[in-house]
Amino acid sequence: MAFCCFQLSVIPLLFSWQTLKEQKCCGSGKGKGGKGASEGSLPVTEELHVITFTLDYCYQGLKCQLQTSTLPVVIISNANQVSSAWASILWFNMLGADPKNQLFFSNPPAATWAKLSEVLSWQFSDATKRGLDMDQLKMIGEKLCGPKVTPQSTITWTQFCKETSPPGDTFSFWTWLDGILGLIQEHLLELWQKNLIMGFVSRKRERHLLKKKRAGTFLLRFSETTRDGGITCTWVEYNNNGSPEFHSVVPYTRTELKFLPLPDIIRDYQFYAIENMPENPLHFLYPDTPRNEAFGPYYSEHREGEMTEQKKYLNRRLIRVSSRHQDEPRVLELNSGASRIPEVNPEASHVLEVNLEAPHVLEVNPDEDRVPEVNNVLLTENMDKVSALLGKFMLDRNDDPFLPTPGEEEQLDYPDLFELPDEMPELNLDDADFQYTDLLTD
Repeated sequence: MAFCCFQLSVIPLLFSWQTLKEQKCCGSGKGKGGKGASEGSLPVTEELHVITFTLDYCYQGLKCQLQTSTLPVVIISNANQVSSAWASILWFNMLGADPKNQLFFSNPPAATWAKLSEVLSWQFSDATKRGLDMDQLKMIGEKLCGPKVTPQSTITWTQFCKETSPPGDTFSFWTWLDGILGLIQEHLLELWQKNLIMGFVSRKRERHLLKKKRAGTFLLRFSETTRDGGITCTWVEYNNNGSPEFHSVVPYTRTELKFLPLPDIIRDYQFYAIENMPENPLHFLYPDTPRNEAFGPYYSEHREGEMTEQKKYLNRRLIRVSSRHQDEPRVLELNSGASRIPEVNPEASHVLEVNLEAPHVLEVNPDEDRVPEVNNVLLTENMDKVSALLGKFMLDRNDDPFLPTPGEEEQLDYPDLFELPDEMPELNLDDADFQYTDLLTD
């Protein structure tokens, strides 16, 4: 496959029935044959080739030869080389002064941000039918050149296509940008064309925009840390103090969007908070468009009528659910150092200890409107007070239908059960009565 550039257009050519044979030139005189003009230490995606077409023409004895050549092309043999080859064509189109210069990448010139931003906007316009506005280009420029980017800032070929950006990532700036282009073309084209995706916005500016909006306002932006393109949504909520809180979901990539379109994710998204039932927190697309008004035309239709032969199954729908972040606890915090279960020493004797010298009855203030004080005093001395407090809830002994009348106790088998407290024998206890046997032993 070859990539050829014609007036800021990139055309992939597939040579299915032809064999490309490179003409060697500028030989070194060593070995068998020489190297091509662009061959050497350059990567294959930076080697520029020219395809020449020759026609021998003969008409009524007149012979002539017609010849024309292409602009430089990049020839690749594997699909994973497409992105780098595309970058080479863009850079050559932007800065190549001589269309026949096959050694361009032996010393590629740097580009100004003013020139590169124009080419990048054109690239999005050509591939997705929507260019980049000034705010989006500003974010891209800051990612590539830093926060102090200006139109005169310079970007080298290595910085654009080879160095990791920002330092610490495992991929280059162009790899990140080309991954987003592919994601848009495959899964987000209509949403991107209708300006439903803000796309290129930094986290700092994202929060600046959302903190002025009502709760449930969200926007869609491209992930800055996903190699092959990812999109996430961020929304704002307000706590009890009125301070804004921002939430972002893990970016959706081609893997998720292949099975579940982004509009359906937004419609069915659920945020699970521990103290509440799951709910959809996405209500208004920034700045203030109701969710269903913005994405309703792109929701998938539910074809329930096609389930005529499988009515024994319940219809199901795949939704995305997020739980509250780990740094937002909503549960009671306990002291991990304190024991939550009483400790029992298995070697100690499990005997209930009672101080026989202290009174073991409840002490109650007699001035309060409650049960009279009972402290080593015969219960009969307090019966009047108990009766006065309980009023109608206590019956007179003679009026209680469940008690025998005076004089009938002797006729019963157990007359002691109905003796008054002052008639009961004194209860004598010693230490042996308070011995407690361990019930856990076999």
